[in-house]
Amino acid sequence: MERIGLAPGTPIGGYTVVAPLGSGGMGAVYRVVDDGGNVVALKLLHREVGADPVARTRLLREVAALQRLRHPAVARVLDAEVDSTEAFIVTELVAGSSLDQVVRREGPLRAAPLADLADALADALVAVHDAGVVHRDLKPSNVMMTGDGPVLIDFGLARTADDSPLTATSLVAGSPGFLAPELIDGGDPTPAVDWWGWAAVLAFAATGRPPYGTGSLGQVLARTRGGEPDLDGLPTRSGAVLHWALSADPDDRAGPDGVREALRDQAEHPEPDDDEEDDGPVAVVDHDAVTEVIDSPDGEPGESDIGTDGYVRPPAYPRWGSLAAAALLVVAAGARWPAATLATVVGMLVLVRTVGSDVEALHTRRMRRGVSRWDVPRALVTIPWHLVLSVLGLVPALVVAAAGTVVVGGLTWRFAGAALSPAEPGAALTGWAVSLVVGLLGLLLVVLTWFGPLGRTTRVGARRTLAALAPGRAGAGAVVIACLVAATVLFSQLADGATTTWWPVPPPDVPS
Repeated sequence: MERIGLAPGTPIGGYTVVAPLGSGGMGAVYRVVDDGGNVVALKLLHREVGADPVARTRLLREVAALQRLRHPAVARVLDAEVDSTEAFIVTELVAGSSLDQVVRREGPLRAAPLADLADALADALVAVHDAGVVHRDLKPSNVMMTGDGPVLIDFGLARTADDSPLTATSLVAGSPGFLAPELIDGGDPTPAVDWWGWAAVLAFAATGRPPYGTGSLGQVLARTRGGEPDLDGLPTRSGAVLHWALSADPDDRAGPDGVREALRDQAEHPEPDDDEEDDGPVAVVDHDAVTEVIDSPDGEPGESDIGTDGYVRPPAYPRWGSLAAAALLVVAAGARWPAATLATVVGMLVLVRTVGSDVEALHTRRMRRGVSRWDVPRALVTIPWHLVLSVLGLVPALVVAAAGTVVVGGLTWRFAGAALSPAEPGAALTGWAVSLVVGLLGLLLVVLTWFGPLGRTTRVGARRTLAALAPGRAGAGAVVIACLVAATVLFSQLADGATTTWWPVPPPDVPS
């Protein structure tokens, strides 16, 4: 017989009930203590779970996967009992308020907190999917807002990605309004349903309303199937990209990278007419009218800005693999030719900043006025102006980065100078250790410039440049291979005794 509404002090599976925390379609959640006095959360599942061998098998596989997962934004699964009719799952008890409580108490999230929430939850989902698990019940009540950021909880509906044969259960499928259309129609849970639920959670956080309204179950499910989310009041960019991410057809959805880029862009560059207190209704996107779409690295469509005429600002996707390989090359080249490498890198930073400034200006004009045949000629004519802007913007970034690099270099010499170069003061600085430190300091200068003041234009420009010169996975792979080969050659030369060439500046001496 299933026990319902357990009273404080009730024992269950080696735990003692302290207080109820909530209930849902899968069962009831309680605050409990274990034999060691640790306070945790226990979800007592409905008796059908323990009585169903298919469901038990699924949960055992799920728990095994989740217990290996360690991520600050994912509640840890600590224990489970699924071999009896009194099945339960034990997780760490996350202190804080759920997202729905926060939104109902404090109102919808503004642009910057919304972008932060999107980033944190996306990182958590990537970790969950990498563990081979699909959560499939993303909703505001399953996101706890803590002082350290949001935490994803409640894996009572999760399933491993490879248990497609185990679908013949009568378990509750999920929460209406946050349940992906393909699950409503009986499709198998895939990571795509979590990304749809992620977008639905963000829509709730941004509007303060259920994304598919209220009413009868049939009405909510019909709106979900029809791809009709309630996004009234959102700014154009964020509203449009969330609308796309919530498309009923999985093949027609914006990818998570595009959504994150659009929300971050909305936070950092509000539209001139935006008033986040009352933005008015968002324009409905006609995807057939979209004039420019760039595929995300995982092959899914993405976007970061949509104009009222349907123009899409192509997102500037990060190219972390290419950048990491380039960083290794900077270290190797900086160790071999410090001054020449520095001059080359600064020149490239000016170049990509110019590209970023000019291209972003082109997209902004198209957003405001539509596409014109004069867009490209105008962009070419204005290159000198954007070059001036790039240099003026790069100077303060380089000054800050240089100051930080000098401090780190001084501290390095203060504590490790004797080990790096045992020569007498006034002698030339030589040796592979000195060369390596010089290369690392060069990389530090680049990193501080990259992420320092006014660095966003540099980053966006680099993304746009890489996308144009080395598009897609093939282009990214070519960049990575070329940088790794070049870095390997340079490191090999240093290992064989090649000296550091300081041209066109004189080599430094050992300081006194």
